[in-house]
Amino acid sequence: MEAGLANVYNDFSGLSQLRHQASENPELAAKEVAQQFESIFVSMVMKAMRDAGPKGGLFNSDQMEAYQGMFDQQLAVNLSNSGGLGLASMIEKQITLSQR
Repeated sequence: MEAGLANVYNDFSGLSQLRHQASENPELAAKEVAQQFESIFVSMVMKAMRDAGPKGGLFNSDQMEAYQGMFDQQLAVNLSNSGGLGLASMIEKQITLSQR
């Protein structure tokens, strides 16, 4: 399995590859699933942090919010692929323990 099937936040073709890998080698697929979950979690945390901040200012626009959202999602994917918060490794351990 390739390391990090989802390297871009909007790459949905990796899901079918992940299903195929899960049927062949569940332990390797568990790592990818855990990384994707961590990436979603980090993205949600970053969105909540942006929403909690002050609104307004020079760069306040719908377009800027859209670009910030895309940036946050890609940053979350990159963080989870590079080790991130360590959440993915804990989730992977839980998945592999439940498969035994």
